[in-house]
Amino acid sequence: MTTTIHERSQVARELEIRVDEAELQQAFDEAYKTMRPRLSLPGFRPGKAPISVVKRLHGDAIEGDALEKLAQEKFREAVEEQKLEPIGHPVMVDLHRHPGEGAHFKIAYEIAPKIELQDLSQIEVEKRVIPVTEKDIDKMIERMRFRRATREPADVINDDQVVVRLSFAETNAPEGETPKTSEEEAYLGDPDILPELKNALIGHKAGDVVRIELPTRRNAAGEPVSEEKMEAADVTVLSIEKVTLAEVTEEFIKEVSNNRASTTDELRDVVRKELDEARTKASEEDLEERIVAKLLELHSFEVPHTISHAIIQQMLEEREQENARRGFPPLYGINEEEFHQQNHPIAEARGKWILLRDKLISSEGIEATDEDLEKLAEEESAKYGLPKENLLKYYHKHDSIQNRIISDKLGALLRQKVKVTEKVIE
Repeated sequence: MTTTIHERSQVARELEIRVDEAELQQAFDEAYKTMRPRLSLPGFRPGKAPISVVKRLHGDAIEGDALEKLAQEKFREAVEEQKLEPIGHPVMVDLHRHPGEGAHFKIAYEIAPKIELQDLSQIEVEKRVIPVTEKDIDKMIERMRFRRATREPADVINDDQVVVRLSFAETNAPEGETPKTSEEEAYLGDPDILPELKNALIGHKAGDVVRIELPTRRNAAGEPVSEEKMEAADVTVLSIEKVTLAEVTEEFIKEVSNNRASTTDELRDVVRKELDEARTKASEEDLEERIVAKLLELHSFEVPHTISHAIIQQMLEEREQENARRGFPPLYGINEEEFHQQNHPIAEARGKWILLRDKLISSEGIEATDEDLEKLAEEESAKYGLPKENLLKYYHKHDSIQNRIISDKLGALLRQKVKVTEKVIE
């Protein structure tokens, strides 16, 4: 057997294997010896047909199967002897027999890319910090009051203390197509509601249709646009309910704070703390995403198709499961070809991060130690009131806990190595 490895890309390889005629004939002889006893041919007792007859009637099929089996065996031998590290499933791309000269096979496979870690100190990342203001606290308490409000049917929208059920219909649908519609419920007193919508609805009653120009304030990436564009929509008022917000009494304060407050000032302190914790967490998550994006920009390498394809398949399965939970057929609303095309860039980025993350963890020697698990068990035991020993047993059995610790360690290390500048966002 002779082998040649052809490099097709950073990660794509093709292993060419050649076997001589003697080795090939030995494989055929073994195949005939194995298959002959299993064959029942007319005029012969089971397993007693002459080899010449077996070859004449079934030779092509038996030798074809033997050729494929030989190729698989030789590929496994080459992987072991040359210490190859294929990922995914190898694919036979060429298989030829040359009468009197043996045969050759070509098997395509992929390997993990070689990743050279760059100097992380050259990465600069902005950390967005959103301070909690008194206005934010007012909004949150207002929402608490709304969630415990009473409602009663109303005929006219006289002010913003109403909940309206609205139907939105697009006005720019292509000719011949039915305009897209959607239904939404809106509380006009919500501080974040679009003023254009609220102002246009004041004075209208159920059944009225109002054409409203609504600003498109974000682009496809969800980022604010510098110049707002207006989009028209026909809005039908389906129903109106008058809202009476809950009063801020001591009973109300104790209920919404889970007995952590009994006065308005104490409630505001509780809300401030919760908002601050939520925004700190969101800021850290946003920072981590920005660091990952910069890392992916800094490191250039090819992602094996095997990995990106597996990620897309996982995404597709999740969509199918979501459809099933909603009572739809698994592939409802899904075109598999379009799904693969649309999600390929996402899968590539996720695959690239998986590979880069593994390289960083390996390079930095990051692991979840017994001390880490012990510390986590102590913290969560105190937090949830569960026995520490039971938590430790659970941690040792589940890789997800250890992966979480490793991810936290990696995140802390990256924040130390890159240059982080804070920016306060109003």
